[in-house]
Amino acid sequence: MTGMTSLQVNAIGDQAPVTLHVAGEAWKFSITGVSRIGRELFISVVLQGAEVCTAVVHVRDHIVLGVTAKDILDRACAWLLARQGERHVYIELAETFA
Repeated sequence: MTGMTSLQVNAIGDQAPVTLHVAGEAWKFSITGVSRIGRELFISVVLQGAEVCTAVVHVRDHIVLGVTAKDILDRACAWLLARQGERHVYIELAETFA
């Protein structure tokens, strides 16, 4: 398929680069895959805490260094706080302007 690329990361384990602390619980945040379709990015995430949860984050157009990553982490934390047993979420990230 033209305009589409994918990257899969197989090893997550205890080496997750980011740990989120939400409501007193630690969640390991790992990006497990990135797919680009045209100018759109779809980022697959695993959140490992008391349960294992997954998220797909849709980033439109471009990434703003230091801003997009913070937005993804903020949205993941907000979902973890609000979820009621759900173990998967689709997060539509608002466009970020530099």
